[in-house]
Amino acid sequence: MYAYQHSQTEVEAPVVGVKMPQRTSAASKYMQDESLNLSPVQVIAKIYDVGIIACKRQDGELAKRAVNELIAALNFDYQEISLGLYRLYDYAKKCLRNGNYDEASGILEELRSAWCQAFHLTKHSPED
Repeated sequence: MYAYQHSQTEVEAPVVGVKMPQRTSAASKYMQDESLNLSPVQVIAKIYDVGIIACKRQDGELAKRAVNELIAALNFDYQEISLGLYRLYDYAKKCLRNGNYDEASGILEELRSAWCQAFHLTKHSPED
């Protein structure tokens, strides 16, 4: 069941009579505003973060969704680079299917580091 906090309100759920919490806190608003103001380069870095955190939490479904988003973002006009990244992402997905979260996380961490270095982004690691 949901834990209710002071900063939450109730919203009607699709199932009649069931109430679901909706966050309305200042922190949630800040996070939403921050994500809407990210550049495309920063969005890719955030997707890497989600994938890395999901691997650390052994959440295979979320990690696969993050890798799929990274694949969808590839620009195949630059085939040499895109195909190389695609192969790495595909290998990471194979690792996730086999439950090898450490290997998949390592791939995503290395790629995130290279991405951040290429675009001069902060190189901090995502935290749980």
